[in-house]
Amino acid sequence: MGRVLPLRIGGTQNWPRFAAVLAVLLGLAACDVAPVVNRDKLRDDGVVQRLMVSAPAVAQKSGPRCGRTSLPPGRKDGGAARGVAYVVGPGDNLKFNIFGAEGMTDLTARVDDAGFVQLPIIELVKVSGKSTREIQTELKSAYTAEFIDPWVTVELIEAESAPIYFLGEFRAPGVRYMSGATNVLEAIALAGGLEDDAFLPGARLLRGDHTCTVDLNALLRNGDFNQNIWIKPHDVIFAPRKEDMSVFVLGAVASPQSVPFGTDGRTLLQVLSLAGGAMPGQSYLREVRVIRAQSPTRGELIMVDVEAMLAGRGLDFPLEPGDVVFVPRSAIGEWNAALAQVLPSLQVLGGILTPITLIQSLTGE
Repeated sequence: MGRVLPLRIGGTQNWPRFAAVLAVLLGLAACDVAPVVNRDKLRDDGVVQRLMVSAPAVAQKSGPRCGRTSLPPGRKDGGAARGVAYVVGPGDNLKFNIFGAEGMTDLTARVDDAGFVQLPIIELVKVSGKSTREIQTELKSAYTAEFIDPWVTVELIEAESAPIYFLGEFRAPGVRYMSGATNVLEAIALAGGLEDDAFLPGARLLRGDHTCTVDLNALLRNGDFNQNIWIKPHDVIFAPRKEDMSVFVLGAVASPQSVPFGTDGRTLLQVLSLAGGAMPGQSYLREVRVIRAQSPTRGELIMVDVEAMLAGRGLDFPLEPGDVVFVPRSAIGEWNAALAQVLPSLQVLGGILTPITLIQSLTGE
């Protein structure tokens, strides 16, 4: 099989539930495929084709949009790189000292929504988008008109302008705030770390309306520090429980649906049965497709001969959380054709996809 072509996909309001599905589709663009096809010697699990899919070129190209391990010196990015000053924003609390003037020490002020604080004598001062050092320099200049050589200090005492949102299996889920440069590992530590039952292959970093090409499983399980990118304000980190995820059954079945994975897991024949079974005379069971995510840039495309299973010539195939099972109506051949049929089925199932080009989603071009 050749290179998989760009597809059209989009965001979702209930994105954690469908994170694995979207991640697989993201990983199909510009992929490197190593096919294994053997119909003459059927495996015990009924697999006749297994394609390992990765998208290193796309991940590298989209990396700057989702953060990287370092930033150019002097760049200010909301505390997004080590050695870069924290940028004050709305919600932050600051302490001011103007020494040498009575009643002008230990002044505290919260930055309002417009980015201003109110101080004695000079009144409203714009501080949003500046470092504490820059604010200090500007205040020294402003107070020089009132005092002789004033000594001014500015201190960040509470950072609340750069939130990070933690959803799912964290020991302390919810909102935490960056007070400086914060990478993925440091962010997870802010939330107390992960629970033991967190399903790392399904963990995702969401930035804006897209899923970042960051493999949290590789970072936390395999020590791949290339994945330890810098967090930005308003990032969302999601870590599901395995049993809370779903398997999606689509195509020529009586009732296309999402099936909870549950504590005991699911098998291919089991989820086909739960979906009402294959449609008699309208399904091609020799080439049932399974789409599996391992990360936002890696996954598997698997073809399983269910007909052989039902005839006793193959064992039931175990599924993983987030798998998409697609039963075609006829022999499809190329995976592009199969994927083109999967996307409309997902739309019918959940109404979750708003079409945008995959390349635009990954690179912003």
